[in-house]
Amino acid sequence: MNEMRLWTGPVKGTALFFAAAFFCSQAMAQIEVKRSFPSEKRITAFDNTTFCTAFLSNGSLFTLRDIPVADLRDIDQIVFNPTGSSLALLRGKKEICIYSFRDRNKKMFELKEKRKGLKARKNLSFVLPGESGAELMKDASKGDLVSLAMCYAADARNFIVSNSLGEIIIYDTKEYMPQAYIQGKSPATKLAMSPNNYFIAAGTGKNIDIWNFQTKELRKAIPMTGNVTGMDFSADASLLAVVTDDDRLTILDTKNWEKIDIFDKIGNNLSAPSFHPEGKYVSVVKDGNAIVVMNLKNSVVEQTLDESTGSVTGNRFFMNKQNGDVFMLSNRAKGLVFWDANGLNPFFGKMMSKEVDAKMNEWVKMMQGESMEDYAIRVNDETRSKQQQLFAQEVATALAGDRVSIDNPFVGDYDTSKNMLNIGFDKLGSIALEVPAGEVGDFKDGKNLKFANAVYVLNDKDEFELAYVEVRNETTNKVYIYDNIGRTKLTALENDANFVPLEVMQQASREEVQLKEIKEAVIEEKKQDKLITENTQIDVKTEVVPGVDANGNKILNYKVGYQYEVINKEFSAKEDFPSGGYNIERSNAAMSLMKIIKNAFEGDFSKYLSEGKQVKVIITGSADASPIRGTIAYNGQYGEFTDEPYYKDGNLDNITVTKASGITSNEQLALMRAAGVKDYIAKSVNTLANTKNDYEYHVEVAKERGGEFRKINVEFVIMDAFPVK
Repeated sequence: MNEMRLWTGPVKGTALFFAAAFFCSQAMAQIEVKRSFPSEKRITAFDNTTFCTAFLSNGSLFTLRDIPVADLRDIDQIVFNPTGSSLALLRGKKEICIYSFRDRNKKMFELKEKRKGLKARKNLSFVLPGESGAELMKDASKGDLVSLAMCYAADARNFIVSNSLGEIIIYDTKEYMPQAYIQGKSPATKLAMSPNNYFIAAGTGKNIDIWNFQTKELRKAIPMTGNVTGMDFSADASLLAVVTDDDRLTILDTKNWEKIDIFDKIGNNLSAPSFHPEGKYVSVVKDGNAIVVMNLKNSVVEQTLDESTGSVTGNRFFMNKQNGDVFMLSNRAKGLVFWDANGLNPFFGKMMSKEVDAKMNEWVKMMQGESMEDYAIRVNDETRSKQQQLFAQEVATALAGDRVSIDNPFVGDYDTSKNMLNIGFDKLGSIALEVPAGEVGDFKDGKNLKFANAVYVLNDKDEFELAYVEVRNETTNKVYIYDNIGRTKLTALENDANFVPLEVMQQASREEVQLKEIKEAVIEEKKQDKLITENTQIDVKTEVVPGVDANGNKILNYKVGYQYEVINKEFSAKEDFPSGGYNIERSNAAMSLMKIIKNAFEGDFSKYLSEGKQVKVIITGSADASPIRGTIAYNGQYGEFTDEPYYKDGNLDNITVTKASGITSNEQLALMRAAGVKDYIAKSVNTLANTKNDYEYHVEVAKERGGEFRKINVEFVIMDAFPVK
């Protein structure tokens, strides 16, 4: 009952193709209803993941089509485990319980307080909305210890609870045992966890406490003008949206916790802020009868969704990462509504930066046969700046598509003192052409103008502007040139937070060459031992990725990637995993990759792996589409996995593999191949024994059959690897 598929179709292509197709074909619909699910129940609250949805009605818990999840009558709050496996239920003075979303009435855990004699402090000043909130406040005022708010970490590894003692308690999600206690000055009635696991934001009346999740120390106390009624972090954790009971939506920058935007004219009774996954928009509910979508790049209302029937308690943006489709979920008095949000303009600046960064990472590498002297001439600070601008213009122009030709140009005013004729457009900014006074009459209403060789840039409102275009007057066949290249602000590239010093990029480029030499030596050794052939292809790469640490300081992270695939299926069973196999030691290709990792990290790259260094390890295991008939035995050699968080097609999900269950699906098989990689790294790569390693499993299952799809990809992200000047 936990699957609700609204989306089908192939995965989108590159960002440039998507944006061009978007502009050429998209109507003005923006956000519109995709599908409604009427209910006989009055909905008071809801929560969802990508494919799972549940709601509360009079204290009872249901999923779509009014199917009961648990036969309870006193639930105040619900929060989904981000994997969709279970829900946390808050029930007045009772202990928080974790219930399965797959099996009705299955209680999995109960968060019992084992400390004796704990009592909440009386006369505490805090506000909980609604009838259930009033009851909790009444209990707390008596000295009863009650839970007030809860949330999950985005990776589903931790569960956070606040109580009337003023504590914030951090639990693991394996056994739901407390891992840490944070003592605040006031009880937190709202909680949010940043997606990068840096911060816990706690709303405590007219204040927000920002706690460092790693050190459990208070990073910042932020005073607000009203009581905090809702919070949401952006997907990249760079922004925090807060609504308060004085009808304000406040946007904070998480690097320095400054208030960068305040919206106080949206309407009354604001609630449920939710960021669009790309971070360009944020939505809020106002007055319980409308959803307002704000454009954060130009600080104006993008769209208002009128829900005049009222009773809207929340709205949530979410994305199906398999194909990039974006939806929004909201409720009505008796029903849930899924909105198609793909009509909103993309965050072009983010798309452009990603494309430009990828091009620059390739450009900075030494070309085959290029001498050091020639490389120094081609790649330096001056040429880098120029090349980056060229790439920016190239990518922005591709993203813009043929806007100028279909944007209804019209002839505007003529400045006789400068001989400049203004050409306007419906949406693009106007341009000024140098036109002699005697030729102005040849320009009619703009219908006789043809535009060619347009070059675009993005402004700081994420809008396209013309930097160059050739305008031909078809009446006279004369061509006029608008050229603003070099004078147009390249906003998307001027953000210092994304700047990587050239010498660091060059260092990574040189070390990629070293990494390839290590790879070639291992491949040659394995070929000599007749363990692999040229059909096993291994790729290695390096990249420097700018970031920000939990204290708001700029850092440079080092991404080191390893991947193999056996390109000929006739050799896959010999050189890679056999059909149904997952033991890493039986894959010559996988063991070759492991040897490269070991040699690199215990050799030249060991200088980055000092004791305590944080390393994120992303392991992708793959399987083909060959059906598993029956059960593949699993002896537990890599541990047992119960509701293990993992990513399938980019979406967080959960998976179980135990000795008792065995392996019955290709997803489980792919996970075990990834688990074998983790097991090898943990046991055999000595320099990673003293680092703080955060492992993340990804799974890919091909639609085709064949051993060539049983590949492994391992990506190490070494945090704060390079000094920042």
